[in-house]
Amino acid sequence: MALDASTLSAAIRAELLSKGHGITDNVQLTDLCDSIAAAVVAHIIANAVVLPVLLVAPPGGGPVTGTGTIT
Repeated sequence: MALDASTLSAAIRAELLSKGHGITDNVQLTDLCDSIAAAVVAHIIANAVVLPVLLVAPPGGGPVTGTGTIT
């Protein structure tokens, strides 16, 4: 499953609004949440180190190495 900045943005927005700190639900809030979510997703995609999707033992033996990616 690919990371989805719009879903993260909606979750950030909902969390901020639920806190009731006088935050106004408007276009500026949506833009802020979109920007935060896009930055978080880009950072995770660029910096995450994950295990390979398919683990195959080398024919000569030894540990399985390599990394996968997040999309």
